[in-house]
Amino acid sequence: MVVFPKSDLNATFRLFVAKEAEKGRIMGVDELLLLKHFLQYPEIDTLTATTLCQLSEPQTRKRLSDMETKGYHGGRGRGSYWSTHPDLYNRLIEGKHGYEHRQIYWEVTKTRVLSILMERAHRKDSGLSNKEIRQVTRFDRNQVYRLMGELQKENSNLQLTGLGRNARYQLRIAHLNAREH
Repeated sequence: MVVFPKSDLNATFRLFVAKEAEKGRIMGVDELLLLKHFLQYPEIDTLTATTLCQLSEPQTRKRLSDMETKGYHGGRGRGSYWSTHPDLYNRLIEGKHGYEHRQIYWEVTKTRVLSILMERAHRKDSGLSNKEIRQVTRFDRNQVYRLMGELQKENSNLQLTGLGRNARYQLRIAHLNAREH
């Protein structure tokens, strides 16, 4: 049994859990712990979920996969990171904290995309397409355009190469190497 003090959970979350139970979706301890985590943080990695649930990695991946099937969240990066679905998150957050969390999530997402681009540039791999960024961020096409536009304004070494389906966002190596020295 898991007990969350009433003050720690908003009424919307408690109502969501009750409505899910009415639909026959009785949540187990692990699901409740993971959903509570998603209220505080936009994502979780498999190792953190394993620790939180006190399960083996395969058991944790199974739990997360089952929750994904129910529409609570989604995996990305071959299941190494899991994030709550934005629409569910928006329904569960109440008050002004929703906006603050979305802003934090936006900044975290920009950092994650930039980190992937840096890693690929160091390995001399190709950059990321809009489709790949959508898979990583779970954003729609327009949100990715907006995200990448902001990143380009903030990082002069980030450029868009190619057109249409062949378009890729890449970091210029020359700027990366200059920073390293």
